[in-house]
Amino acid sequence: MKIEIVQRNYIAKDKLTDLINKKLDRFEKYVSEGTSAKVVLSKAGNSERYKMEITIRGVGVFVRSEVESDNMYANLDTCLAKLERQIVRISGKAKSSVKIDPSTLQFYDDVPEASNAQIVKRKEFELDELSEDEAIEQLELLDNDFYIYKDRITDHVCVLYKRTDGDYGLIKTK
Repeated sequence: MKIEIVQRNYIAKDKLTDLINKKLDRFEKYVSEGTSAKVVLSKAGNSERYKMEITIRGVGVFVRSEVESDNMYANLDTCLAKLERQIVRISGKAKSSVKIDPSTLQFYDDVPEASNAQIVKRKEFELDELSEDEAIEQLELLDNDFYIYKDRITDHVCVLYKRTDGDYGLIKTK
């Protein structure tokens, strides 16, 4: 597995990068060849909070974990447990190329049940042509977590969503 470590406003010691490489190499038995992992290490502003994001992409697998705490080594263990749980869930899907033997789990204690979730409700609606400010207003009025609209200027479909920190995120289509 190809592992890329990106450092943003944070300089990782060799011990941490070696540990990241060593622990991520254990995921090779879960994924196919040509799979890559991207690890982003960052420090949140002037505080003593550190953030780790790990994304694993490959054939039949796309998993991502993001953790923030005051200890980067604890972040690594938490991220790996989350990733392993996601990979185990993917392996339970019938179409997945990922197959897991539960006895090989490294970071996760219990084998999660495979979910057979399905679409139980469908909605259709017309997209409103709005500006970003108008979309924020609509999102607040609806008291929802997201709002889909058509950008008045670019004619792109956009998704405006509330972030956990209270700010907004915007996804634009091309």
